[in-house]
Amino acid sequence: MRIKWLFALILLLSVNTFADQPPSWKSFTVNSENGNWSALIAPVGDSTNPWDDNWEIAVYKGHFHPSKTPVWESKYLPSGYSGGYLSNDGKIFSYVEYWFYENRSVVDIYLEHCQIRKNGSFFEFKASLEKTVSHQLWLKVDGKISYVKKDKGLHLVIDTVEGKRYIRATCE
Repeated sequence: MRIKWLFALILLLSVNTFADQPPSWKSFTVNSENGNWSALIAPVGDSTNPWDDNWEIAVYKGHFHPSKTPVWESKYLPSGYSGGYLSNDGKIFSYVEYWFYENRSVVDIYLEHCQIRKNGSFFEFKASLEKTVSHQLWLKVDGKISYVKKDKGLHLVIDTVEGKRYIRATCE
């Protein structure tokens, strides 16, 4: 019985440790679900503090290679964590924060000619969000984030703890 409790405690501690990992501030690539597009997110300068650097997203047809010319580029506001979602047509890149912040951007959508940011307050949660030691959870466990066509435009769909939320992913 003690072994089961010890195992459960170790497992619980390892989950919390993973969830609260510090930002890595490294360049990364993201591929579209269909594999036809890739995005490179990287600092533009070589500051000793990467959070002080300017960052950029560069989207490529096919897989990124340094010899390729990007199809489009945009300034990028990094959180220090890798990840994101590139649409299957390569026109939209989105980053969704794992943690919920009421007065800070939790969704960033990048297009060639504009950026869309949504703070946590935009989502108007009715119930209290589950709290961890240092954060609030707002995404549904095993939930999906995807793009769908709706109302003559592409929308980012996010599975939250209170159901699906749609964000128009086009410049107006």
